[in-house]
Amino acid sequence: MGEFLQINVPDCPSGLKINEYFSYPSISLIFASLSISCFIFATIIAFKYNSVDVFNKKIRTQTISNTLWIVYYLSLGLRGASNTIRYAMDKAKEEHIEEVFFIASLTLHGFTALALSLALNHQRRYRSTSQQQATFRENEPLLLQQIQQENRNSSKWTANIKKHISLLEVFFLLCFICFLVFVYIEIDKEDTIFYYILLGFFILQHIPIIVLVLMIAFAFSREGPTKKSRAFIILGAIFNLSNYLPLFVWAKYLPGGCPMYIFSYVDLIQLFDFASLLFFFLFLRSEYVRNQEECIWTAVSQIQDTFDFRLF
Repeated sequence: MGEFLQINVPDCPSGLKINEYFSYPSISLIFASLSISCFIFATIIAFKYNSVDVFNKKIRTQTISNTLWIVYYLSLGLRGASNTIRYAMDKAKEEHIEEVFFIASLTLHGFTALALSLALNHQRRYRSTSQQQATFRENEPLLLQQIQQENRNSSKWTANIKKHISLLEVFFLLCFICFLVFVYIEIDKEDTIFYYILLGFFILQHIPIIVLVLMIAFAFSREGPTKKSRAFIILGAIFNLSNYLPLFVWAKYLPGGCPMYIFSYVDLIQLFDFASLLFFFLFLRSEYVRNQEECIWTAVSQIQDTFDFRLF
């Protein structure tokens, strides 16, 4: 790996029994806790905040779907698990394996930014303005979409994809692909120029996150998120700023040593992720509750107008 990408974090704490089992104890345990927290949040969202029950049938529409948030939490959890293994192992004896987990971690970091951008853009498109919500309600029958989904032919499926994927989301994906390309080029070529191009695409991937948060939080719509929800998403975005630079960059420019004995400054930066996870979860939960009742009433109304109750 390139010289820039091999910068190590401070070894905190050092000289203890735990160092026999973890090369970098504090950051290994932080990432392990982060990974477990992410998987717990993803499970809660999947089972409690991703659909509504109407006549014993689960309904999931764009206005209440949190599938992209589940992807975000899962990818962040996998990144935490990868970093846990990477910083726990003995690098002197397992250098090749450590390199594999480093690449996996960096790839997942980029994918996490992609997933968060998609989740926030979904919020902006379907839940942050009354006009967009009304358009969706008119064009997407709730239960009809669920029951007839298996009977759609390939042309309708393609049309549906085009309808729900915007140019902005294509841009997010292209940034992620460019980031991946330069990750592997830098690792192979070990060139300073490629390193800074890689860093540029890494930062570029995260810029849409803060832009989308500002658009959601300060959207002028009476039917958009509540003031409490807006506060949650702003706080989540603020604590998420620690992810706008890779870990090896923080390790390079922050002071070394262990100012708090068991924690370094790099460790403290990673602790911000926990606050970010919590505030994003509170935001999506608040939005789910806000849209849940309307979704149920719309579904019941469409059942009365469209469906044979014997189907249920």
